[in-house]
Amino acid sequence: MRSEKARTGGPAAVVARGSSWRGKPSAVEIQFRRESPPASSSVSGGGEGKPREEKTTFLSKVVIRRLPPSLTKEQLEEQLHPLPAHDYFEFFTADLSLCPHLYSRAYINFRNPDDILPFRDRFDGYVFIDSKGLEYPAVVEFAPFQKIARKKLKKKDAKTGSIEDDPEYKKFLETYCVEEQKTNASPETLLGDTEAKTRALTARRTTPLLEYIKNRKLEKQRIREEKREERRRRELEKRRLREEERRKRREEESWKRKEADQEKRAAEKDVRIKDWPALLLYQPGACVRARECGGRRGEAEDPTGWF
Repeated sequence: MRSEKARTGGPAAVVARGSSWRGKPSAVEIQFRRESPPASSSVSGGGEGKPREEKTTFLSKVVIRRLPPSLTKEQLEEQLHPLPAHDYFEFFTADLSLCPHLYSRAYINFRNPDDILPFRDRFDGYVFIDSKGLEYPAVVEFAPFQKIARKKLKKKDAKTGSIEDDPEYKKFLETYCVEEQKTNASPETLLGDTEAKTRALTARRTTPLLEYIKNRKLEKQRIREEKREERRRRELEKRRLREEERRKRREEESWKRKEADQEKRAAEKDVRIKDWPALLLYQPGACVRARECGGRRGEAEDPTGWF
Protein backbone atom coordinates (compact mmCIF):
# COMPACT_ATOMS: atom_id res chain seq x y z
CA MET A 1 0.00 0.00 0.00
CA ARG A 2 1.04 3.59 -0.43
CA SER A 3 3.06 4.74 2.55
CA GLU A 4 1.85 7.86 4.35
CA LYS A 5 4.85 7.79 6.68
CA ALA A 6 8.58 7.62 6.23
CA ARG A 7 10.85 5.86 8.61
CA THR A 8 11.79 9.14 10.30
CA GLY A 9 8.42 10.87 10.25
CA GLY A 10 5.19 11.58 8.35
CA PRO A 11 4.61 13.11 4.93
CA ALA A 12 6.92 15.96 5.82
CA ALA A 13 9.83 13.58 5.67
CA VAL A 14 8.96 12.54 2.13
CA VAL A 15 8.56 16.18 1.05
CA ALA A 16 11.79 17.13 2.75
CA ARG A 17 13.58 14.30 1.02
CA GLY A 18 12.26 15.44 -2.36
CA SER A 19 13.30 19.07 -1.68
CA SER A 20 16.77 17.99 -0.58
CA TRP A 21 17.16 16.07 -3.87
CA ARG A 22 16.24 19.15 -5.82
CA GLY A 23 18.86 21.12 -3.96
CA LYS A 24 21.61 18.49 -4.43
CA PRO A 25 21.49 16.28 -7.58
CA SER A 26 21.30 12.60 -6.76
CA ALA A 27 22.87 9.74 -8.66
CA VAL A 28 19.58 8.97 -10.39
CA GLU A 29 19.17 12.57 -11.52
CA ILE A 30 22.71 12.56 -12.86
CA GLN A 31 21.86 9.32 -14.70
CA PHE A 32 18.70 10.88 -16.10
CA ARG A 33 20.65 13.90 -17.28
CA ARG A 34 23.40 11.72 -18.74
CA GLU A 35 20.96 9.50 -20.63
CA SER A 36 18.78 12.40 -21.87
CA PRO A 37 20.12 13.66 -25.25
CA PRO A 38 20.25 17.38 -26.09
CA ALA A 39 17.24 19.01 -27.73
CA SER A 40 19.04 19.53 -31.02
CA SER A 41 22.49 18.86 -32.38
CA SER A 42 24.32 19.50 -35.62
CA VAL A 43 27.41 17.91 -37.09
CA SER A 44 29.72 19.73 -39.47
CA GLY A 45 31.39 17.81 -42.22
CA GLY A 46 34.98 18.85 -41.42
CA GLY A 47 34.24 22.52 -42.27
CA GLU A 48 33.06 21.65 -45.77
CA GLY A 49 29.52 21.54 -47.02
CA LYS A 50 26.30 22.24 -45.17
CA PRO A 51 25.84 21.02 -41.57
CA ARG A 52 23.80 17.82 -41.32
CA GLU A 53 20.91 17.76 -38.90
CA GLU A 54 20.44 14.62 -36.83
CA LYS A 55 17.06 13.28 -35.86
CA THR A 56 16.55 13.97 -32.16
CA THR A 57 15.12 11.19 -29.99
CA PHE A 58 13.95 11.57 -26.43
CA LEU A 59 13.86 8.84 -23.80
CA SER A 60 10.26 8.54 -22.74
CA LYS A 61 9.88 5.02 -21.34
CA VAL A 62 10.39 4.67 -17.58
CA VAL A 63 10.59 1.57 -15.39
CA ILE A 64 9.62 1.42 -11.72
CA ARG A 65 11.54 -1.35 -9.96
CA ARG A 66 11.57 -3.00 -6.52
CA LEU A 67 7.81 -2.92 -6.07
CA PRO A 68 6.19 -5.29 -3.52
CA PRO A 69 5.66 -8.81 -4.92
CA SER A 70 2.04 -8.88 -3.70
CA LEU A 71 1.20 -5.57 -5.38
CA THR A 72 -1.41 -5.63 -8.16
CA LYS A 73 -1.80 -3.42 -11.20
CA GLU A 74 -4.97 -1.78 -9.84
CA GLN A 75 -3.28 -0.98 -6.53
CA LEU A 76 -0.27 0.50 -8.31
CA GLU A 77 -2.48 2.71 -10.48
CA GLU A 78 -4.22 3.89 -7.36
CA GLN A 79 -0.88 4.75 -5.73
CA LEU A 80 0.42 6.56 -8.83
CA HIS A 81 -2.75 8.61 -9.30
CA PRO A 82 -2.76 11.22 -10.77
CA LEU A 83 -0.55 9.81 -13.50
CA PRO A 84 0.67 12.16 -16.30
CA ALA A 85 -0.38 11.58 -19.89
CA HIS A 86 0.99 8.29 -21.20
CA ASP A 87 0.32 5.83 -24.01
CA TYR A 88 1.79 2.65 -22.49
CA PHE A 89 1.44 1.12 -19.06
CA GLU A 90 2.48 -2.48 -18.37
CA PHE A 91 2.77 -4.21 -14.99
CA PHE A 92 4.74 -7.43 -14.33
CA THR A 93 4.33 -9.44 -11.15
CA ALA A 94 7.23 -10.99 -9.24
CA ASP A 95 8.96 -14.07 -10.65
CA LEU A 96 8.78 -16.79 -7.97
CA SER A 97 11.83 -18.56 -9.41
CA LEU A 98 14.02 -15.62 -8.27
CA CYS A 99 13.24 -16.15 -4.58
CA PRO A 100 14.21 -14.50 -2.25
CA HIS A 101 14.67 -11.53 -4.63
CA LEU A 102 10.99 -11.11 -5.38
CA TYR A 103 10.00 -7.75 -6.81
CA SER A 104 7.35 -6.49 -9.18
CA ARG A 105 7.98 -3.84 -11.82
CA ALA A 106 6.04 -1.51 -14.10
CA TYR A 107 6.79 0.24 -17.42
CA ILE A 108 5.31 3.62 -18.35
CA ASN A 109 5.82 5.56 -21.59
CA PHE A 110 5.12 9.28 -21.16
CA ARG A 111 3.87 11.40 -24.03
CA ASN A 112 5.50 14.56 -22.70
CA PRO A 113 9.19 14.16 -21.70
CA ASP A 114 8.83 17.14 -19.29
CA ASP A 115 6.68 14.95 -17.03
CA ILE A 116 9.45 12.44 -16.44
CA LEU A 117 11.59 14.40 -13.93
CA PRO A 118 8.65 15.44 -11.72
CA PHE A 119 7.48 11.83 -11.76
CA ARG A 120 10.99 10.70 -10.84
CA ASP A 121 11.24 13.21 -8.01
CA ARG A 122 7.90 12.02 -6.71
CA PHE A 123 8.31 8.25 -6.77
CA ASP A 124 12.06 7.53 -6.80
CA GLY A 125 12.73 6.26 -3.28
CA TYR A 126 9.02 6.23 -2.47
CA VAL A 127 8.30 3.56 0.14
CA PHE A 128 5.58 1.03 -0.73
CA ILE A 129 4.20 -1.16 2.06
CA ASP A 130 2.74 -4.58 1.33
CA SER A 131 -0.02 -6.42 3.20
CA LYS A 132 2.52 -7.82 5.72
CA GLY A 133 3.84 -4.39 6.65
CA LEU A 134 7.18 -4.78 4.82
CA GLU A 135 8.63 -1.64 3.21
CA TYR A 136 9.87 -1.58 -0.41
CA PRO A 137 11.65 1.64 -1.57
CA ALA A 138 10.95 2.01 -5.28
CA VAL A 139 13.55 2.86 -7.94
CA VAL A 140 12.60 4.94 -11.00
CA GLU A 141 14.87 4.99 -14.06
CA PHE A 142 14.77 4.96 -17.81
CA ALA A 143 13.91 1.59 -19.32
CA PRO A 144 16.86 -0.05 -21.11
CA PHE A 145 14.58 -0.95 -24.02
CA GLN A 146 12.71 2.14 -25.21
CA LYS A 147 10.52 0.54 -27.85
CA ILE A 148 6.86 -0.12 -27.14
CA ALA A 149 4.93 -3.23 -28.06
CA ARG A 150 2.05 -2.23 -30.24
CA LYS A 151 -1.19 -4.11 -29.89
CA LYS A 152 -2.27 -5.51 -33.22
CA LEU A 153 -5.90 -5.31 -34.17
CA LYS A 154 -7.43 -8.73 -34.45
CA LYS A 155 -8.82 -9.29 -37.92
CA LYS A 156 -11.89 -11.36 -38.44
CA ASP A 157 -11.09 -14.83 -39.68
CA ALA A 158 -12.42 -15.28 -43.21
CA LYS A 159 -12.96 -19.00 -42.60
CA THR A 160 -15.28 -18.48 -39.65
CA GLY A 161 -18.51 -20.44 -40.16
CA SER A 162 -17.30 -22.11 -43.38
CA ILE A 163 -16.67 -25.59 -41.97
CA GLU A 164 -19.86 -26.97 -43.49
CA ASP A 165 -18.45 -26.29 -46.98
CA ASP A 166 -14.99 -27.64 -46.25
CA PRO A 167 -14.23 -30.76 -48.38
CA GLU A 168 -12.09 -32.35 -45.65
CA TYR A 169 -14.94 -31.97 -43.17
CA LYS A 170 -17.38 -33.54 -45.63
CA LYS A 171 -15.02 -36.45 -46.16
CA PHE A 172 -14.76 -36.88 -42.40
CA LEU A 173 -18.53 -36.96 -42.06
CA GLU A 174 -18.79 -39.67 -44.72
CA THR A 175 -16.12 -41.78 -43.00
CA TYR A 176 -17.77 -41.25 -39.64
CA CYS A 177 -21.15 -42.40 -40.95
CA VAL A 178 -19.55 -45.54 -42.44
CA GLU A 179 -17.81 -46.32 -39.13
CA GLU A 180 -21.09 -45.82 -37.26
CA GLN A 181 -22.80 -48.28 -39.56
CA LYS A 182 -20.02 -50.81 -39.04
CA THR A 183 -20.43 -50.47 -35.29
CA ASN A 184 -23.95 -51.82 -35.58
CA ALA A 185 -22.77 -54.85 -37.61
CA SER A 186 -22.20 -58.36 -36.25
CA PRO A 187 -18.98 -59.28 -34.40
CA GLU A 188 -17.93 -61.65 -37.19
CA THR A 189 -18.12 -58.85 -39.74
CA LEU A 190 -16.16 -56.49 -37.52
CA LEU A 191 -13.52 -59.16 -36.91
CA GLY A 192 -13.15 -59.80 -40.64
CA ASP A 193 -12.85 -56.09 -41.40
CA THR A 194 -10.24 -55.68 -38.66
CA GLU A 195 -8.16 -58.58 -39.99
CA ALA A 196 -8.39 -57.22 -43.53
CA LYS A 197 -7.21 -53.80 -42.38
CA THR A 198 -4.37 -55.37 -40.43
CA ARG A 199 -3.22 -57.36 -43.46
CA ALA A 200 -3.43 -54.29 -45.67
CA LEU A 201 -1.41 -52.21 -43.21
CA THR A 202 1.18 -54.95 -42.86
CA ALA A 203 1.50 -55.25 -46.63
CA ARG A 204 1.92 -51.48 -47.04
CA ARG A 205 4.21 -51.09 -44.09
CA THR A 206 7.43 -50.88 -46.05
CA THR A 207 9.89 -48.15 -46.88
CA PRO A 208 13.25 -48.03 -48.66
CA LEU A 209 14.95 -48.14 -45.27
CA LEU A 210 12.96 -51.19 -44.17
CA GLU A 211 13.69 -52.90 -47.49
CA TYR A 212 17.39 -52.20 -47.07
CA ILE A 213 17.38 -53.60 -43.52
CA LYS A 214 15.47 -56.69 -44.68
CA ASN A 215 17.87 -57.31 -47.58
CA ARG A 216 20.84 -56.83 -45.30
CA LYS A 217 19.50 -59.41 -42.85
CA LEU A 218 18.92 -61.88 -45.67
CA GLU A 219 22.45 -61.30 -46.97
CA LYS A 220 23.95 -61.86 -43.53
CA GLN A 221 21.90 -65.04 -43.12
CA ARG A 222 23.08 -66.31 -46.52
CA ILE A 223 26.71 -65.60 -45.61
CA ARG A 224 26.31 -67.44 -42.29
CA GLU A 225 24.82 -70.46 -44.05
CA GLU A 226 27.63 -70.50 -46.61
CA LYS A 227 30.24 -70.36 -43.85
CA ARG A 228 28.47 -73.15 -41.96
CA GLU A 229 28.36 -75.29 -45.09
CA GLU A 230 32.05 -74.59 -45.76
CA ARG A 231 32.97 -75.65 -42.20
CA ARG A 232 30.92 -78.83 -42.57
CA ARG A 233 32.63 -79.64 -45.86
CA ARG A 234 36.11 -79.07 -44.37
CA GLU A 235 35.28 -81.27 -41.39
CA LEU A 236 34.09 -84.06 -43.70
CA GLU A 237 37.27 -83.78 -45.77
CA LYS A 238 39.45 -83.91 -42.67
CA ARG A 239 37.52 -86.94 -41.43
CA ARG A 240 37.95 -88.71 -44.79
CA LEU A 241 41.69 -87.99 -44.77
CA ARG A 242 42.01 -89.33 -41.23
CA GLU A 243 40.14 -92.50 -42.18
CA GLU A 244 42.36 -92.93 -45.24
CA GLU A 245 45.51 -92.53 -43.14
CA ARG A 246 44.24 -95.06 -40.61
CA ARG A 247 43.42 -97.58 -43.37
CA LYS A 248 46.88 -97.17 -44.92
CA ARG A 249 48.47 -97.52 -41.52
CA ARG A 250 46.53 -100.73 -40.82
CA GLU A 251 47.48 -102.17 -44.23
CA GLU A 252 51.13 -101.35 -43.65
CA GLU A 253 51.05 -102.96 -40.22
CA SER A 254 49.32 -106.04 -41.69
CA TRP A 255 51.97 -106.36 -44.42
CA LYS A 256 54.71 -105.93 -41.86
CA ARG A 257 53.25 -108.69 -39.68
CA LYS A 258 52.92 -111.00 -42.70
CA GLU A 259 56.51 -110.37 -43.77
CA ALA A 260 57.72 -110.95 -40.19
CA ASP A 261 55.82 -114.23 -40.03
CA GLN A 262 57.22 -115.36 -43.38
CA GLU A 263 60.76 -114.48 -42.33
CA LYS A 264 60.26 -116.29 -39.03
CA ARG A 265 58.96 -119.47 -40.78
CA ALA A 266 61.82 -119.33 -43.32
CA ALA A 267 64.35 -119.02 -40.51
CA GLU A 268 62.85 -121.96 -38.64
CA LYS A 269 62.88 -124.06 -41.84
CA ASP A 270 66.54 -123.26 -42.44
CA VAL A 271 67.32 -124.32 -38.89
CA ARG A 272 65.54 -127.70 -39.36
CA ILE A 273 67.36 -128.37 -42.65
CA LYS A 274 70.72 -127.72 -41.05
CA ASP A 275 69.96 -130.01 -38.10
CA TRP A 276 68.57 -133.00 -40.19
CA PRO A 277 71.84 -134.80 -41.01
CA ALA A 278 72.74 -134.88 -37.33
CA LEU A 279 69.46 -136.54 -36.61
CA LEU A 280 70.12 -139.19 -39.28
CA LEU A 281 73.52 -140.01 -37.87
CA TYR A 282 72.46 -140.45 -34.31
CA GLN A 283 68.93 -141.86 -34.96
CA PRO A 284 69.04 -144.06 -38.04
CA GLY A 285 65.54 -145.47 -37.60
CA ALA A 286 63.84 -142.11 -37.08
CA CYS A 287 62.76 -141.66 -40.69
CA VAL A 288 61.29 -145.16 -40.90
CA ARG A 289 59.36 -144.66 -37.70
CA ALA A 290 58.13 -141.24 -38.87
CA ARG A 291 56.94 -142.68 -42.13
CA GLU A 292 55.16 -145.52 -40.31
CA CYS A 293 53.46 -143.07 -37.93
CA GLY A 294 52.16 -141.08 -40.89
CA GLY A 295 54.18 -137.98 -40.17
CA ARG A 296 52.44 -137.08 -36.93
CA ARG A 297 53.31 -133.80 -35.29
CA GLY A 298 56.21 -134.24 -32.94
CA GLU A 299 57.85 -137.06 -35.02
CA ALA A 300 60.89 -136.48 -37.20
CA GLU A 301 60.29 -135.87 -40.88
CA ASP A 302 62.52 -136.08 -43.92
CA PRO A 303 62.78 -132.55 -45.32
CA THR A 304 64.75 -133.77 -48.34
CA GLY A 305 62.35 -136.52 -49.44
CA TRP A 306 65.09 -139.11 -49.65
CA PHE A 307 63.38 -141.65 -47.38
